[in-house]
Order: sequence, then structure tokens, then C-alpha cells
Amino acid sequence: MSTRKVLTVTLEFDMGDRRIFGPRVKAAYEAAVSAAIEAAKGELLDGSVSTVTSRMTWDYRWAEATAQDTDVEFADGDFEYGDEEPKQ
Repeated sequence: MSTRKVLTVTLEFDMGDRRIFGPRVKAAYEAAVSAAIEAAKGELLDGSVSTVTSRMTWDYRWAEATAQDTDVEFADGDFEYGDEEPKQ
């Protein structure tokens, strides 16, 4: 029995501060999915794609205004939890 293979492609469009309404967002999503399917079919062997599923999510992010990128390593004991005894 062969192993099922799945190619996952994630696209994110950062839309900035302009107001964009649902129909335009949906149209952009459908265009991106169609373009991705056509591009994949052009590269993969005929008949190798059996099913394509897609999903659109919509969110708002303000984190960039307050978050900082850091490279931090944490060691045991760096955090204390209310229900635990401190490590000695």
C-alpha cells in the first residue's frame, strides 16, 4: 500500500490599513487558489493530484506594534507556576 502524500501551500496577504470588504477578499482568495492549482498541475505528473481542498481564514493582527522579535533560550526554573513548589 502506498503512502499518501500531501502538499500544503500557505499564502498570507498582508493587506495594510485600507478597508477591504468581503466580496473582494473572497475574490482574491478564489484567484489565489485557482492560480496555485494551475501552477501545481503544470509541475506535477498528470493524474497525480486526486483532491484539492482549500481554506480561507481572516484575522486582524496588531501584534507587530507591541511585539518584539527575540532569540531567547529558557532553562528549567526560569518560570514559576502558582501550583508548584519552587525548585531548589
